[in-house]
Amino acid sequence: MNRSIENLLRFVNLTAAGLLAGSLGFGDSPLMPGAELERVPDYPDEEEPDQLPPYLNAIGPIALVSAMALAVGAGNRGRSGKMLDAVAAVGQAGVLATTTFLTVPLNKKFETLAPVDYPRSISHAQLTRTFNRAHAWRTGLGIAAFVCAVASTAMRKQQHQ
Repeated sequence: MNRSIENLLRFVNLTAAGLLAGSLGFGDSPLMPGAELERVPDYPDEEEPDQLPPYLNAIGPIALVSAMALAVGAGNRGRSGKMLDAVAAVGQAGVLATTTFLTVPLNKKFETLAPVDYPRSISHAQLTRTFNRAHAWRTGLGIAAFVCAVASTAMRKQQHQ
């Protein structure tokens, strides 16, 4: 891979991974496709939660694609640099998978639960615990992917000095 293309990919990857990790830990909604379904109205009379612009939901896939491109295409790297790039890509893929297969379906279950007064097969507390665990796992993956991307970029700069 051309060095200038690799530098551009690293910049895009760091930016997107940082925005994604920040949205998971501190944002109102993760910047992933489908995550807008996790947002619930703030008030009972409100029809829909605020919608994010569609281009913001592309940040997660951009982080994943750029991490995968770096893991596969970055040349002249030591074993540890390649490993960090691969771990960053796996972390980004984990964020996407956790959002798609865990947190979004769990949030849809919240909407279909019967009122608290009626018995049901799964309690609201159990569902909340499961959702919180999935979100913590997803946030950890996002932060770990960002840290690996930063470490890989720092190693790359040291090798060229």
